[in-house]
Amino acid sequence: MPTSAQHIKYWFILGRESQISAAEIDAVLNFKKYNFVAPILKIETTVLDSAKLIRQLGGTIKIAKEMADNLSEAELEQSIIEELKTVPGKINFGLSIYSTDKNDYANLKLAENLGKKIKKVLKSEEFSVRYVENREPILSSVTVQKNNLTGRGREFLIEKGAYPPVPNGYVRAGNTFSLAKTEAIQPFEEFSARDFGRPGRDDVSGMLPPKLAMMMINLAKVSTDATILDPFCGSGTILSEALLLGYAKLIGTDISEKAINDTRQNISWIAQQFNIPDNQFNITLETKKVEEINTVVSPKSIEAIVAEPYMGKPLKGNEPKEDLFRQALELKKLYLSAFAQFHKFLKPKGKVVFLIPRFKWQSEWITIDCKKDIEGLGFKLLPYFEEKMPLIYARPEQRVAREIWRWEKK
Repeated sequence: MPTSAQHIKYWFILGRESQISAAEIDAVLNFKKYNFVAPILKIETTVLDSAKLIRQLGGTIKIAKEMADNLSEAELEQSIIEELKTVPGKINFGLSIYSTDKNDYANLKLAENLGKKIKKVLKSEEFSVRYVENREPILSSVTVQKNNLTGRGREFLIEKGAYPPVPNGYVRAGNTFSLAKTEAIQPFEEFSARDFGRPGRDDVSGMLPPKLAMMMINLAKVSTDATILDPFCGSGTILSEALLLGYAKLIGTDISEKAINDTRQNISWIAQQFNIPDNQFNITLETKKVEEINTVVSPKSIEAIVAEPYMGKPLKGNEPKEDLFRQALELKKLYLSAFAQFHKFLKPKGKVVFLIPRFKWQSEWITIDCKKDIEGLGFKLLPYFEEKMPLIYARPEQRVAREIWRWEKK
């Protein structure tokens, strides 16, 4: 049944770290009605500007508008054909199949058979049509962009076996389908350019991915007129992404003079690349230790701190367990010292989104337990979407994972 005009359902196709991506969308849109079965988050809301919104989200791959749900295969085919008949000129279309059964072969065959049937029907009615064939059940963003399937063309997202949501998720059964039309895809080329094209880089100590930096800023849930501080700014990734999100009052400090110089270069480069005039933002950059930030920042003047702090020495994978425990203890002291300073210059209810590492030793993780200590310094935890805390950002092969914590000053 088509979604009503008053309650439009949007599908967000989430990235690899789907729980972080969902939490980011929740922080930005503050939605109430939703259903989440990774990698798809469905929400009901008013009309969204999908093309604009996706540029403000670090963890979303595609945004689509639902057309119908609980369809038979014949109804699914007819719904797609009717939509394609509205396309002026030559029709380009592609299909992406989402299913919890993870049967890639069956889902690929479903896409191929359905695509060819739809193409045959349209050709029989003398439409000029091209079906973008699948190599995988889900079309990549590159394929969607290359074939302009969010412009003159169409990409249809098909969820297999989904009934309308119930409180604990979906009841999945039979050959039923939900259908959505892609409206926007992540600007992956821009993210890549910001990651690898920025002039100030430090490949030795590593750099925060721009997508993760954007997600962290959004998780802080502060308005764009807020002042954001990054007291471990490194090469300025968080500050750069904040600038792109519309934040104009930014402060960055770091113990390394090279880091501050890299940040200055990267901010200038971002402003030039995205045509942001110098008079539209105010950024303060200083070489300072954490305990010296009070010489730059006034008490109770900051709405949000967003930071990836020093994460310890790079790991080779052969470190003794005792060395990892020792490093964890040293970092805990640094972080508690930082939070003691944060409390001084945060406004009441000021937010802190802060990364804390965990280290892999063989098959177990060595973590840094700061929770009670930070609470004792005058902070309270702010759980994320579905009460998750912390969120974990990690790749399977990595020896260091990032825990994303969110705190509020009491």
